[in-house]
Amino acid sequence: MKLRLVLPLALGLATLCAGCQFGEAKPTMAVMNTRDVITKCDSGMKAAEEVRSKFASRQEALKKQEAALAKLKADPAVSDPKSGKRAELEALARQYVADSQALRKDIGEEETIKFKPIVDRINKVLADYVKEHGLLSVQDKNGFTYIDPSIDITDSITKRVDTMQ
Repeated sequence: MKLRLVLPLALGLATLCAGCQFGEAKPTMAVMNTRDVITKCDSGMKAAEEVRSKFASRQEALKKQEAALAKLKADPAVSDPKSGKRAELEALARQYVADSQALRKDIGEEETIKFKPIVDRINKVLADYVKEHGLLSVQDKNGFTYIDPSIDITDSITKRVDTMQ
């Protein structure tokens, strides 16, 4: 019995709403590729180049260690316990791992120092953009399977960060 009353009311409401003009809904959410903004804005590219330059010689040294390791692994004498090549290989491998870890740590620390002011600037630009466009949230673009390009604000934020410098 209640269904008989609800159904005509629902149909009547649907018919009434069908003739209404609703304004086009404005998105309240946006996405951006945070990493792209950081690395593609002018100051981010400059900071990345400074970090690369600072550690270039250590990167080269690691490549030389890799080559030495590969050469030593290919040496048939490594199989001979009397040659001492096995111990040499293990020592070189330990040194390579230690140097590699130290380099990653140092690069990470340097990136934190260099990119902190850039991230702060991005956050300021983003806060202003969110207010200006009435957004309720901005998600990082990574991790989504599909995103409508109309809600991707990566380029807009990157341009604003560049003009803010």
